[in-house]
Amino acid sequence: MLSLLRLVESGRRRGGKPSVIENLISLPVLRRLLAALNYRDPATKMHAWRTSLISVGIAQRLGWEDESLRIIELAALLHDLGKVGISDHILMKPGRLSPDEASYIGVQQQVAVGLLQACGVQSEVIEIVAQAHGLEEKISSLSGELSLGARILSVADAFDSLTTDQVYRSAYSQPRALEILMEQAGKQFDRNVVSALGRWLETPPSQMLRDHESAVTLTQANLPVTRETIYEASELCHLFSALHSMETLYEGFFILDDRFRVCVWSRGAEKLYSCSGREVLGRSWPEIAFPFPEVQEHAIYSRVQEAMSTGQAACRSIHLCKEDGVVRELEAQLVPLVEDGVIRGTLVMIYDMQQSRGNSGLFRQLQMAATRDALTGVFNRGELEGRLQHFFNEYVDGGESTPFSVIFLDLDHFKAINDRLGHSVGDQVLIEVARLIQDETYSGEVVGRYGGEEFVIVCPNTELEVAIERAERLRRILMSTTIADRTDLRVTASLGVAQLRPGDTVDGVVHRADEALYEAKRTGRNRTCQEPVGHEGSGKKDVKASEWEFRKSLVTEVASDLLRYKLKGFIEGESIRLLKSSAEQIVLQCGQRGLFGWGSQPSRQPVTVTINIGDAPNNGQMSRNRRVLLRVLIEPIGQPAHSETFQQRAMQVLRELQSYCIASIEGQPVI
Repeated sequence: MLSLLRLVESGRRRGGKPSVIENLISLPVLRRLLAALNYRDPATKMHAWRTSLISVGIAQRLGWEDESLRIIELAALLHDLGKVGISDHILMKPGRLSPDEASYIGVQQQVAVGLLQACGVQSEVIEIVAQAHGLEEKISSLSGELSLGARILSVADAFDSLTTDQVYRSAYSQPRALEILMEQAGKQFDRNVVSALGRWLETPPSQMLRDHESAVTLTQANLPVTRETIYEASELCHLFSALHSMETLYEGFFILDDRFRVCVWSRGAEKLYSCSGREVLGRSWPEIAFPFPEVQEHAIYSRVQEAMSTGQAACRSIHLCKEDGVVRELEAQLVPLVEDGVIRGTLVMIYDMQQSRGNSGLFRQLQMAATRDALTGVFNRGELEGRLQHFFNEYVDGGESTPFSVIFLDLDHFKAINDRLGHSVGDQVLIEVARLIQDETYSGEVVGRYGGEEFVIVCPNTELEVAIERAERLRRILMSTTIADRTDLRVTASLGVAQLRPGDTVDGVVHRADEALYEAKRTGRNRTCQEPVGHEGSGKKDVKASEWEFRKSLVTEVASDLLRYKLKGFIEGESIRLLKSSAEQIVLQCGQRGLFGWGSQPSRQPVTVTINIGDAPNNGQMSRNRRVLLRVLIEPIGQPAHSETFQQRAMQVLRELQSYCIASIEGQPVI
């Protein structure tokens, strides 16, 4: 949100005597938005350039001049800005979009319109973009309130799409594309605009559409890919992800700066307060004359003042009076935006449970946000666990006759990729690996991101041997694929495979697949390992571990920051040494080696403790804090005289860790 505030501030700055374009948008902001679009997908940027060329040509045929031409040109250049935040598997899908995917794209276009408003883009430009995407609710037909600019943009957009190769079809010729548009004239497109397009195609300027090389050279000269543009593009992609989540999860949201001026005003906020972004952006909250005033003792302004003065996030009730005289009680979540110890503004997110329940469109958007991983677009861990349980129930209902298999895939040395090449490259690796997995799974498999660089593929109606073949195919393809356009980067993965057996449980098959993955890592990486042959399931009893391995899982509801503090306290204990630390895993040595092997005192009974950190399933329970799962593996250093001695030592270490983390052992209460 701080990056958004900085973008807003850039949009407010103009030069001395602005040009026609500078009256419409700040040039630094325009360059940054186009650079992000070009970095995200050069093909989309080229589509925007061609669409702007076509739009200006049509407008000239219709008698537009000067500033009006610059308005339609800018609207066309920015009309697909929302694609910056759309996942590749949707953006490049070779077929018809599902209703959820179409809804997802619609929300991203809404986010883009809100971003253009926040950047101070001229209102006529924004209205053309919004109307062309059908985001203006007043539009009911071509004879209604759809502006001529939006009709021009719609025709130009469709024509370029028809005459360009797509992942699902080849390009049409220009005459055939014009015929298709004319067939829809009076229905989907304006007949006069289509006719103007036909006249423009007969003029010399239209030949620029065929000069692809010059267009690419011009783009590379004006929008060079530098370290700075890559960073800004990555930051903008993350911003789209955050704004998309707020658009789908909340009734409305807005941002006030430290002078209480409105910087960002979502379309949901427009509906709540019956005020458009044009009416409120850049104005101080007390100066805005809302049509239906707030009930003063529950007004948002006083709530924001409170948050700004204390610097503390808060959740407060507010009351809004609507046109029908009914007072709506809403929940406002206020988050101060702090940079270098200074409060720069406040993010306000408004939620109305009753309204959200009754709005099926919002429910679909909420469902999309709740089930998908924001970065890769595959299922998130919560949805993945739900699908696993669904397949298991089908397996049980079918008399345990049709098993399914589970594949765990973990990228090798992913932390080194982040450290050497940066997190933006790491993110791109995750995105492209997820897309590759989806492209190579076409037999009804379910793909999800389990956390970090770990993915899970659920294979219904699949025996273990077939699942192993699929896992090996994935491993070989990944090893031979150039990822993130980096020839200096070789991405490999380790995979573990397990099959559901009679008498098994979901936890059992997941645990065995995870153990097989661990074995693949332990024995050299870039390989596929399977569960132990002849395993008969784990529904009635735990998987038997080696007598020299101690495995348990801890669950805690301690907040993430406090958990790290607790773990730090444990690590700083006597005779404990940190061997490895990352966001997903901590490896410790507890105790020190003696000259004569294991001693009688705990400090002379050395063990390694591997703690894998992830999200724990909620099991239907409501909690303010994230439930954290700590998967603990304890192994002896050296050889104890008896396995019982090692097991006692391991239990002692686990109890100490449990106490520090305020955790419970799975299946046992918190001590």
